[in-house]
Amino acid sequence: MHSAEGIEDRLFTPARIRLTVWYTGVLTAVLIVLGTAIYIAVREQLLNGVDNGVHQVAQRATEQWMATGNIDVTALSTGPYTVTVFSPNQQSSFPQPGGHPHYDQTSLKAAYRDGSDMRYVGGSGDRQRVYSTRVQQGGSMALIQVERSVEPEHEALGKLLAGLLIGGAGGIVLAAIGGWFLAGKSLAPVRLAFARQHAFVSDASHELRTPLAVIRANAEFIQQEQPNNTEARDIVGETDRLTSLVDALLAVARGQRHTNGSMADVDLGELIEKTTASFEPLAAERGLELSSATADDVAVQGDREQLQQVILILLDNAVRYTAEGGRVHVQARRDGSNAIVTVHDTGIGIGEEELERVFERFYRADEARNRQSGGAGLGLAIARELVMRHGGRISVESTEGAGSTFTIQLPAA
Repeated sequence: MHSAEGIEDRLFTPARIRLTVWYTGVLTAVLIVLGTAIYIAVREQLLNGVDNGVHQVAQRATEQWMATGNIDVTALSTGPYTVTVFSPNQQSSFPQPGGHPHYDQTSLKAAYRDGSDMRYVGGSGDRQRVYSTRVQQGGSMALIQVERSVEPEHEALGKLLAGLLIGGAGGIVLAAIGGWFLAGKSLAPVRLAFARQHAFVSDASHELRTPLAVIRANAEFIQQEQPNNTEARDIVGETDRLTSLVDALLAVARGQRHTNGSMADVDLGELIEKTTASFEPLAAERGLELSSATADDVAVQGDREQLQQVILILLDNAVRYTAEGGRVHVQARRDGSNAIVTVHDTGIGIGEEELERVFERFYRADEARNRQSGGAGLGLAIARELVMRHGGRISVESTEGAGSTFTIQLPAA
């Protein structure tokens, strides 16, 4: 037997996890967008600074050449900048034989052709920003090329990226922890309401046992005095059915997952015929056509009373919500290693938005499960619980205004 806290954990832990994932996902998206924006902005600022620097150095070299016809390369090639001038009037600016040239011929050719050229050269670890420009005064012409390493900027960007990743990862972890805490806080009122509901159902089920036992004892006394009294026999049978329903309700409230009854081979065909026959007077009173069709070899391993309770719940549900002149049909068949039971009705049906919730405890659709019907929203929840105990599953297909079909799938014996 599971405690109420165990039931709450099964119900609320998935919701708490989904809320935490949602909180964390939102913050992760915000951090990614914000971090990307910061990285791009800093990168643009750093690289634009490099471009402005090489342009300024090239501008000063151009002004010297225009003023004097020569450029003081030594004075301009300071700090991170390297200046190279190609001019017939300044042969000393050419790289010396055997030296390491600091110019890019492709950029020079592009500048000679187009007037100027800006590009990156070199691979990772030796990236250079190269700006080449062509200057001309009168009949003389010169090509000026300014180089500047961008490795310091890329190193700074790498550190920034590492900081953003570490900070973002830390923020996501904190968001997950905070999201888990906030999700728990937000679900606290729901958990409290569930705990109160659980206590009410459990207490009510306990309290119902005593009057049911008294009713059954009195009916048995009448049977002893009047053996042919059909009313007394019906009272005993219906009291047993109601007692079984109360026991199932108490089991659902406590979260029992294992049946307390005896497991044996159960002939579903015979069980369905007997259960359907017990509903014929009620169906006739409501003007409904009630029928059943079963195969001969449909048997399962289970508790007979609990399986009968499932069929009773589905039949009661079908009869309750089918108008006069409608039809209710129960069928059992074998499908490979499974036994399939279907309960079909031509009743009011269930709305598409309500199908996923019909097996929830205390849930009633606004129209179909109204208070006038007398339902409490527990029957289908109990049916699902009992089917799950037998290793099966229950599902429903319905069209609003056209009827519903409940399908039970159980392992065949």
